[in-house]
Amino acid sequence: MTVYAGSRPSQLYRRFLRPALKSIRRWVRDQVEALATRRATAAGLTEAAALASLRAPAPRQRWEGAMAMGRHPQRSTEAIAALVAALADPEPFVRWKAAAALAGQDVTCVFHALTDALIAGQPLQRAGAAEALGRIGGEAATNALCKQVNDPEPGVRRALASALGQIADPTTAVELVPMLEDDNVEVRCAAARALGQIASPGAAAPLAAALARPGQPLLLRRALVAALTRAQHPDAQPALLAALADPDPQVRGYAARALGHIGNEAAHDRLAGLLTDRYALLKGTVGDEAQAARAMLEHRGRRAAPAAPDGSGRPPGGNPS
Repeated sequence: MTVYAGSRPSQLYRRFLRPALKSIRRWVRDQVEALATRRATAAGLTEAAALASLRAPAPRQRWEGAMAMGRHPQRSTEAIAALVAALADPEPFVRWKAAAALAGQDVTCVFHALTDALIAGQPLQRAGAAEALGRIGGEAATNALCKQVNDPEPGVRRALASALGQIADPTTAVELVPMLEDDNVEVRCAAARALGQIASPGAAAPLAAALARPGQPLLLRRALVAALTRAQHPDAQPALLAALADPDPQVRGYAARALGHIGNEAAHDRLAGLLTDRYALLKGTVGDEAQAARAMLEHRGRRAAPAAPDGSGRPPGGNPS
């Protein structure tokens, strides 16, 4: 390895970084142009051509066919059946485009096809049908999803939880809370995220109980504490105070943010211990979250009382009781 001792940063930039950045820009430009070409091609496909593409052996052709199907909201029965079949495609991107195309159709044309797939389809089809119904939303879609929350496949249960979170009907919390006890951690994560999207205060206690349970995986702890930043209730404070000591900075940051909304004087005092926590988050640091949370508590009049000079724990001038 050659070491360029004494080289100026500008020289290193010209010699190494600038060519690399040019290559990256060129690659991005080529990818954008290729995507625009594929979209233009898909936009010009007739339904018959889109059906042929959807059944082609190449994944890119199937993706283009599914995307073309989504360009018009009133496809034929044959086209809808082909899109439902594509929900079981081995390629995730094709399944995603098929679900999006189905969700974009006239509801009266696709609803029964989707509910049939949700009940009797292959596991991937059931998951894709749940995704499409979540995009469609509404009371009928919500009822159909709630009836299937005990599906035997974890991937389907995860999709059902995500779909219910996307609809965000507060009445579905009763279906999602038991999913926090699911055997599959991905299902538990999806249920926690969905409860956070619903943001019902009634979900705070079960979310906090799950967060306080020892041995929870990292991604689940993050999902639970993030949900508590939206599903706000003072009963969650003990679990959130404990989460301030979590080894993961994201968990600590979310816990601080949640305490800013629901905490009391004890939370104000405990958050002081995080002010010097400089672990970086997407925006700022854990200490920044703690500082913002303390400011929110102070705005609500929840400032911790100063300790008495004599160490009695009473504020200066306080009367003993």
